[in-house]
Amino acid sequence: MTTQSPPTVLILGAGLTGLASAYFLCERGYRVTLLDHPSWQEGFGTDATDAAPMLFGCHRKTQGLLSAIEQSETVPSDVTIPLEFRLPDGRIETYRSTHLPGALQWMTSLFGFHGLAWHDRWNLFSHLEQIWEQAASLPADLNNRLADEWLASIGQSQEAREHIWSPLIQWLTGNALGRLSAAVFVQQLSTVFLGHTMDARLTCLHGSVEARLIAPMKRALEQHGATILPQTQIPDLRFGQDGISGIRLSDGSHLRAQWYIAALSHLKLPALLPERLLTRYAYFAQLSELQTLPEIAVQFSGHATMSHPRLLLLAGRPFHQLTITSHRPDTLRYRLSVISHPPLMESGDGELTTLGRAELRTLLPDINHDTLSFEGISRQNQAALSLNPGAALLRPIQQSPVNNLVIAGAWTDTGWPTNIESAIVSAARCAEIIAGKQSIT
Repeated sequence: MTTQSPPTVLILGAGLTGLASAYFLCERGYRVTLLDHPSWQEGFGTDATDAAPMLFGCHRKTQGLLSAIEQSETVPSDVTIPLEFRLPDGRIETYRSTHLPGALQWMTSLFGFHGLAWHDRWNLFSHLEQIWEQAASLPADLNNRLADEWLASIGQSQEAREHIWSPLIQWLTGNALGRLSAAVFVQQLSTVFLGHTMDARLTCLHGSVEARLIAPMKRALEQHGATILPQTQIPDLRFGQDGISGIRLSDGSHLRAQWYIAALSHLKLPALLPERLLTRYAYFAQLSELQTLPEIAVQFSGHATMSHPRLLLLAGRPFHQLTITSHRPDTLRYRLSVISHPPLMESGDGELTTLGRAELRTLLPDINHDTLSFEGISRQNQAALSLNPGAALLRPIQQSPVNNLVIAGAWTDTGWPTNIESAIVSAARCAEIIAGKQSIT
């Protein structure tokens, strides 16, 4: 009796998404090889040097992956934190998710949140109650409407939209309220705040994406026998009648597998494909229509004067949010960030540094600013995907028109904005597609 070799999968990209795809497949018994190239950075908060994400309880795929890969790891304790909003008058209002069952959770949390005026809370509750009791339904045209306009139509005041909904959705999706699809807004807010009791619980992970996700996954893949092959030149994909027939490397060698996963940025994938595929299939042609939004972050560090991290969402300020996290045992990191704000995008480093210091003096008047050290400025061209009306239709599903090629990435159609949860959901779906079409016997 002969033993059948496990099915083979070749993954283009050994960043977070490629590693997650490999991990899910290795757990199912597949033999996996990953190709890596220095230019294949994914963006969207998934790169190795990015800070580990703040996760909601509803980010189940990420939570599950962390639990699986950290079983034998020694990791620091993560911290549950509230959502804090700084209003233009300087008040700090905190949203805390209660631990009550069902609808009582969001009802109690909503009415206890004083960042919204009473009439805004009541109008929102009345609208949600009508939908809950099926006395009303969501409009069918939300995909074609702006979130700001839809919120106004259900009685949310301009102050509520500017001071609460705008900074909240800017942080969740990277998109401005006045340009975001109403459908995306409703989906995200419903998923996070109107679901299970613990869905809106926010946890700040210590460390970086490298320390918490990438390095543990590499160790797990090594134990599974997966191979990562660094490349100095872009590999050449070869196509036949039935899909990808193999990959030619720069040294002239060829690799073949039964399945291929492209775990790359949408900006890098088209360069690997022949022109006939790009022109024949709208699936590939539409990738050029996806628009990304840039981010600028200014970072400082200082002596620790508090014991827990913070997330402060900002209304009416130059930056969109301030995060305060542990950098070293006795040091805190202060990160001011803004996405797609043209005046700041065009500013020089010196101007941004001066503005950052001034903002910290305003936002945190009680700390010793003379001891703060400037750490640097980061500029990310792919911080978020534009999710304006109609953009959701451009995001591709994981199964491509090429039979043996599936696509993974935070930018694909996952139902999430471009965050780590989206990247890992896409990886899991790729593994499910492959496992569903080719079982191991």
